[in-house]
Amino acid sequence: MSARYSNSRSLHLVIARSRIYCLLHCLLCLLTIISLYRIGARGYPVLVLLLLPVAALCCWQTARQPLAGSLLSWKRGQWFIGAGAEPAPVTLERSSCSMPWVIYLAWLEPADSVRRTALLYPDSLPACDLRRLRVRLNLQR
Repeated sequence: MSARYSNSRSLHLVIARSRIYCLLHCLLCLLTIISLYRIGARGYPVLVLLLLPVAALCCWQTARQPLAGSLLSWKRGQWFIGAGAEPAPVTLERSSCSMPWVIYLAWLEPADSVRRTALLYPDSLPACDLRRLRVRLNLQR
């Protein structure tokens, strides 16, 4: 084990559902409805009828918070993400970053080589865990 990880405590964070995400999703759906109304008001009702199922599907798909209830952990230089007793090891990419209003996580799952991303808002984790995650992400860079 390298000196970089020898004194670091491990992280075990359970990601909660975010109210900020829900509010942003409601805003997106509202703007979609307003846009469809404006298109219809300009004289394109057939286009609105064609776009309505697509818009409804997009709003329904973005309502999910796939990481809610999942465990995000770090131990001795290895990241783990998953829901259940045995989270899967992942490789966190360097594009992951922390900003005051959001944490962007991008990772690669070695089992199927699929790149996944997630946004964690400040209300997704308790404040002390959020700070520890930001510190860990900054140390990793």
